[in-house]
Amino acid sequence: MAVLLALAALLAGACGRAAPPDPLTAVRGAVAQTFADRTAQIAFTSRTGPPGTPGTEVTGTGVTDLVARSADVAVQAPLLGGGTRVLLVGGTLDVAVPPALAALVPGGRPWVSVPLDRLTAATLGGALPQFGGTPADPLSGVGALQGITEARLVGPEPVDGTPATRYATTVDLLATPAASDPAQRPAIDRLVAQIGSSRLPVDVWVGDDGRVRRVAQTVTAPDRPGRPATATAVTVTLSGHGLPVTIAPPPADQVTDVSALLPAG
Repeated sequence: MAVLLALAALLAGACGRAAPPDPLTAVRGAVAQTFADRTAQIAFTSRTGPPGTPGTEVTGTGVTDLVARSADVAVQAPLLGGGTRVLLVGGTLDVAVPPALAALVPGGRPWVSVPLDRLTAATLGGALPQFGGTPADPLSGVGALQGITEARLVGPEPVDGTPATRYATTVDLLATPAASDPAQRPAIDRLVAQIGSSRLPVDVWVGDDGRVRRVAQTVTAPDRPGRPATATAVTVTLSGHGLPVTIAPPPADQVTDVSALLPAG
């Protein structure tokens, strides 16, 4: 009798526990929580080149405000002559001029800048668009998570020693908040035209705390006249969610706008 009562208690407990959320609900909930936290430490790796090749690697670490779409990161990139500081504030990318490139900057100012929408309009696979992510900054992949329409459970997979669960998801770029923003919609339309689809496969790692810990995606632009096929693989890792962050642009008199140096879109 005691055994039967114990089994009945176990069954009652099992029936009383809430079922785990389905993958799509779990990922969407993690994305919502991550944006509610607003800020985080960020680390990213980007590789751009012909499909099937290692490509040119760019890495960075720093802090981000996901809601304001701003970041302050230390970047390692061959194009920049090694390491440098990069700020993304108010839709403008500001790059501290490395000593090796100082002679190329008119006026000798210590910073160069370019509007992010102008950068995304440049040729995918050109030198400057390779700098940060897909197509131009590492935050775009994180922001796109707000357009997830499908998710499949892959399984447990820790991120830097922190327990997490990996999901294979699909993002519809036209379902993201950026697609409804007149200032950002042109960049979305250009990317969709370049890759031939609005749907992107994205792997997402969700921590046991219900926050996004890592995002990984590969975007391939097929061959077009005068533009060879280009693949960009980006991995972004988030930690320290909700930490205090203040990100401000450099003084205007210390910055040179280099938009005119970009290739035509």
